Amino acid sequence: MDRLKKSPKRNSAFVDRDGAVTVARIVAWVIAATAGIGVGLSSYAISNETRAPRRTLALGVLPVGTAKANLALDSFAARRARDPRVSVSARELRWAREAYQSEPLAASAVALQALQLTGKADSERRWALLEAAGKLTRRNSLTNIMLIETAARRNDQRSFFTWISRTMLTGSSAGQAYATAMADATARDGAVKALIDVLGPNPRWSDLYWQLINGRPASFTNAAKLRIALTKKPWNQTAIKQNDGDLVQGLAGAGKFDEAWELADALRPRMASKGNVLADGSFTGAPLLAPFDWQLSTLGNLGALIDRRQKQLVISAVGGASGPAARQLVRLMPGTYRFAWSMASNAPVTDGALSFQIRCAEANVPSATEVSIPLVAGKRYVDVKVADGACRWHWASIDVALPDDAMGVDAMLSSLSLAAVS
Repeated sequence: MDRLKKSPKRNSAFVDRDGAVTVARIVAWVIAATAGIGVGLSSYAISNETRAPRRTLALGVLPVGTAKANLALDSFAARRARDPRVSVSARELRWAREAYQSEPLAASAVALQALQLTGKADSERRWALLEAAGKLTRRNSLTNIMLIETAARRNDQRSFFTWISRTMLTGSSAGQAYATAMADATARDGAVKALIDVLGPNPRWSDLYWQLINGRPASFTNAAKLRIALTKKPWNQTAIKQNDGDLVQGLAGAGKFDEAWELADALRPRMASKGNVLADGSFTGAPLLAPFDWQLSTLGNLGALIDRRQKQLVISAVGGASGPAARQLVRLMPGTYRFAWSMASNAPVTDGALSFQIRCAEANVPSATEVSIPLVAGKRYVDVKVADGACRWHWASIDVALPDDAMGVDAMLSSLSLAAVS
């Protein structure tokens, strides 16, 4: 009997100091346990509302609205992948509306209600709802695609480029395709103005965009205007990159010398100095913007490099080599110019092996200017005349001409200048 009278264990969660089991403590424990399960279920539902909306719906806990909207949009996306002409079904629209009623910020619900508006009279409302869905989430692929397509149909350049950019910034696997579309669209009227604010912050995909531009001659002119705009405030993108040099060469190769020069001059103003129309005649810089910098030969039998430490152009050629070792585009008005140079070599250079040439660079433009000056060792100058004519852009080049049986040439040139004579 004494053992029966013993108090219940004091460490029981439901026993008070007098050994009484209290209903309040049992109720508190049940509430706490239920809350823990509820938190777990809610966390599970939230983590799956986008990846697996069916699982969230099956649980029947919040957020059911978002899961239902995502399931409806997934259903529409799957059908659209098979047939791009499909419309939002009655069931998908019902789910979207039910989801919207419980969760007005469910992006998929907003997007589906936009996509079911297909009439011309509803085009502005459709666009407004699509934009709202796009602002609610960055990571809904179908919404982003529909925004890009709709902006293209509306000829809304700014929105088209903005939504492509944002889609790429969210890590879309279709980044290459989007960047290609953007590079192609750069050729359109109005593209420059629309793209300035998109590329101004220098997004991480910008290098890919400029690489793709350089394979699209139709976009060259607008791309150059865009790049010039980005050098100015507030963007100040003045660092010269490989893609900049490629675009300058692309424009020049297409015969668009004025556009190429404007771009090169914006990236590095005053490339020529002290009346010298040749850029870097003192050979102190890297030729980043050829052909307005030196364009150097890298052939097996003829090569040239700039030795910035010695401030020299070093030319090496073997027997049979022929052509320009180094050249650049210069804009010349008719008149008299003085060409000056200094040259040294490891061995005597035969007559005519090295020469300075001026030729018209513009296709199908008649020109009477044909300058060829033999280069000899020492510090020299010669006056040359650029004839009247329509040609303005000329190639100024250091040429090599060696017979097959001739000895090779190793020469060092410095202090090149071509300046108008007053």
